[in-house]
Amino acid sequence: MAGPAAPPMVMPSVNPMGPGPGVAPAPYGAVAVPVQFAAPTATMPPGGWGPGAPWPGGARPGGGGWVPQPYPWGVQQLPPQPRRSYFWAVLTTLLVVSMLLALAGVAGTAWVLRSGGDSPTAVTWVDVRPEVGLKAIDEVLARHADAVKRKSVDAWMADVDQVDPGFVKRQRQEFENLTKVPFAELQFERTNISAPKMAAFLPSQLFDRYHAAVRVIAVTVRHRVEGVDTKVVATPWLAVFGYVGGRWVIAGDGAGKDMPTGAEGQPWDADGAITVVRDDRVVAVLSAEDADGGQKLLQLAEAGLRQVAEVRPTGWDGKVLLTAVNDKQIFDTYFAESPDRVAEVAAIAVPYYGAVAEWSARPSYATTRVVFNPTELSAPTAELQHDLTHEFTHAAMGPVTGPYTPRWVVEGFAEYVAYKDGKYNAAGIRAALGGMTIGTFPDDKQFYEEPRNYISGWLACRMIAETYGQDKLIAFYEAFMRMSEVESVSREVLGVGQTQLEQQWRDFVAQAGK
Repeated sequence: MAGPAAPPMVMPSVNPMGPGPGVAPAPYGAVAVPVQFAAPTATMPPGGWGPGAPWPGGARPGGGGWVPQPYPWGVQQLPPQPRRSYFWAVLTTLLVVSMLLALAGVAGTAWVLRSGGDSPTAVTWVDVRPEVGLKAIDEVLARHADAVKRKSVDAWMADVDQVDPGFVKRQRQEFENLTKVPFAELQFERTNISAPKMAAFLPSQLFDRYHAAVRVIAVTVRHRVEGVDTKVVATPWLAVFGYVGGRWVIAGDGAGKDMPTGAEGQPWDADGAITVVRDDRVVAVLSAEDADGGQKLLQLAEAGLRQVAEVRPTGWDGKVLLTAVNDKQIFDTYFAESPDRVAEVAAIAVPYYGAVAEWSARPSYATTRVVFNPTELSAPTAELQHDLTHEFTHAAMGPVTGPYTPRWVVEGFAEYVAYKDGKYNAAGIRAALGGMTIGTFPDDKQFYEEPRNYISGWLACRMIAETYGQDKLIAFYEAFMRMSEVESVSREVLGVGQTQLEQQWRDFVAQAGK
């Protein structure tokens, strides 16, 4: 069942910021305040939890923030005043008027263009009618998709402006990366978003280079990864098109805050070469230099999927695309609103839809992708295993996670699955909670302000499973697709009200800590 977009969910941190605003859901985080287990299968590091021990799931205490350095302001010599030029006055007037006319949708307008260099040297007439200009852009996008399918780098680069060597290099790398992903379907589709709205993502240097003959196009990358996706997945691309030599070419990428979820965060966006390893249920994308570790990662992923399938055997594809590349920007993209958290997060699960959530009123859920923080790829095996299982649980529950599913349920259930085979002891519970008062279920707005809420949520889910049965716990989770309050869900599924459920939770925690 496809429901509305899930609520913003982000990783907790020791010094957190609240979830950023936006239409689309932020990624689910993998984290667990460490708990000491007695079972040999526990994910605790050798020596137990303590100063210097890794935090399963990726949470890290005391993550430092970036301290801006003082800018060396100083008196600089002003450039010489240019001579008055009637020609430049005409060009400036044409520039302003042409921009207004273009936004108004007239048939054509005079635009200032460069010719061979970055300085404007000519004025030309560009037909901006949708059936002309946008048709040409659509044709470029169609040729781009076809070039990937045919693995023709020449066809791909034929529609790329060659003026910026850095951008040309990145485009070649993106093409090579795209050809390594096993696409069953791939299409670049222009999405109708107003020009003024998209103009906010136009880098100033590209406007300076192309002047009025430039525009940012919202492109939906519709694709299915072979062996993983049963539905078409939509990811965003903000493509900058410039008018050069009498035609529209790809000239850059959009940038700025409020980018749609996943923009610049896809595996093919990596700044280096990638490699793909796969089996029947996992497609893992790694940096080319990490190819030797691909089989180990697949083994851990398969173990995680088996553990999730024991709890959630149906209701989801049971397959996943995993990105684990050594490009920090790929991971950082998902933390644009809270960059200080990146160092404290090991992995994230990102829900994707059949349309880009920010560009669609009612997108339907398609799948969940898992993205690893490259700094965590060398973590101990047990820690990686926990992180994968936690994230795969989010993927398994993605189809039934909606805007009313409490965060303590979402994250607590993922921890329940990841720690299901562990036998906790009283000392481990007391150490993990650290004197935290168990009162009422954590509020969504404050959930990520306290990392120990992951433990309290886990204990709540474990209490429900042990008291009412695992099937009831799953039904409790799923009921939030139909109801918005814990009270109503609890009465329907468990037969008790929220107050009584919270008391059972408090008693369970107290008993577990004895």
